[in-house]
Amino acid sequence: MLLADPGALVRPLYESLPERVDTYGPEVADLCDVIGYGPDPEQRLVLDAMFGMDSHGKSTAFETAVIAPRQNMKTGVLKMAVLGWLFITDQQLVIWSAHEFPTAQEAFRDLEILIGGSSFLSKRVKKVHRANGDEAIELKSGARLKFRARTKAGGRGLSGDKVVLDEAFALQPDHMGALLPTLTTRPDPQVVYGSSAGTAHSDVLRGIRDRGRAGASARMAYFEWASARRACASEKCDHEPGKWDGCQLDDVENLKAANPLLGRVRPNGTGLTVEYLRAERAALPPAEFGRERMGWWDDPSTSDIFGPGKWEQGARDDVERPTDMTMTGLAIAVAMDLKTAALVGAGVDDTGAVWPRVLQHGPGTAWTVDRAKELQARFELPVVIDGKGPGAMLIPTLEREGVNLHVATTTDVLDAFANLRSRVADGVLLHTPAPELDAAVAGAALRPVGDRFAIGRKASTADVSPLEAASLACWQATIGPSQGRSAYDDDSYDDEFMYV
Repeated sequence: MLLADPGALVRPLYESLPERVDTYGPEVADLCDVIGYGPDPEQRLVLDAMFGMDSHGKSTAFETAVIAPRQNMKTGVLKMAVLGWLFITDQQLVIWSAHEFPTAQEAFRDLEILIGGSSFLSKRVKKVHRANGDEAIELKSGARLKFRARTKAGGRGLSGDKVVLDEAFALQPDHMGALLPTLTTRPDPQVVYGSSAGTAHSDVLRGIRDRGRAGASARMAYFEWASARRACASEKCDHEPGKWDGCQLDDVENLKAANPLLGRVRPNGTGLTVEYLRAERAALPPAEFGRERMGWWDDPSTSDIFGPGKWEQGARDDVERPTDMTMTGLAIAVAMDLKTAALVGAGVDDTGAVWPRVLQHGPGTAWTVDRAKELQARFELPVVIDGKGPGAMLIPTLEREGVNLHVATTTDVLDAFANLRSRVADGVLLHTPAPELDAAVAGAALRPVGDRFAIGRKASTADVSPLEAASLACWQATIGPSQGRSAYDDDSYDDEFMYV
């Protein structure tokens, strides 16, 4: 399909610009043109704002945010800005940071190639540091470009005259709290955020977005390329590919609004075609395609840890629960404030679906020992407990009372939660009404652990102990240690498993 003038400037859906009297933007663009890395019209727009100056020669934009779908312009314009800072405005220290170290390394390699491929630029280079974790480019002028990964230590090591925060969707409050105060002594500091649309847990970026869209800061340049949400042709459309005519995720003009590169071929041969996006559309879940290609942010709403409506789709009436399942999972978890605890069991039906069930949830923790002994004797199962969670303080007492425990490691806990999320997403985790578990799901938040996720107790807005116990019980019932026997057909089942 042909697009009308694919090379024309595509203005961002949201744009906010500080006032300026002049800009180095055209000079930076000319420099990039000379080395064969010429900017697209949208990148020129960003550079003009980022390098805008006031009447005193200072940068008008303390913050610049560039939010756009992947592979369009974001990382490219950040590299162009770095070249401008090093070779046009002679900044002494530029820091490039990313959430993942391989991403920072990739940016280092790209910039090394760009600079090394130009005799005009490379003759000004004094040294290139390639040591793993200490990648840097140093100029004869004394200017330095360093590459860093953001870590648990927050923003340490990120302070510079100009700071690039790539993969800004993963920014955490401690990163910003450690970084921003260190910039006060810099003569003309700037912070640049680059990201695709935020996830449900991009709290820092969401705050930046809200300020940028509102134009609330006189010193922020904000650019967000996205497709405006519109109604599909059918009210029933759930955005599944190939299922509905008139779905807005299939509209090429909508895609072009969010993806300025669509229909273009750059001098270096890179580009983005309608055919490719259609193939990507067929391969990705609608929510993922909406975020990555339409620029639609994930909403941090109820049941978001599983995806909108996914938990609710697994709900079943009591009469639908099989009565002949084998109890193969049993776990205990304690709330972070130690005020409540939960015991949850799980079984697998003959279709392979796993069913968690809250066996008891109540105030305090004193009751858990006797209850765990009783259930273990009944179902001949080891009780799973997080060895590093709030319930770990119960382990000595449980062991002293003869309860057979499986103390879950951090890897076990991460595996368990990944297993839970996968089964909910695939529709093979089913559950009967359980107010405690539903409330835990509604208030739960994700916590990144390396490149995986766990349930974030601190960020959650509810008692998540029933969900934590359910995660461990379902893991034990399906892929973890289990010693189950038939229990769901016992006549006293409903009495035994009353909600408390």
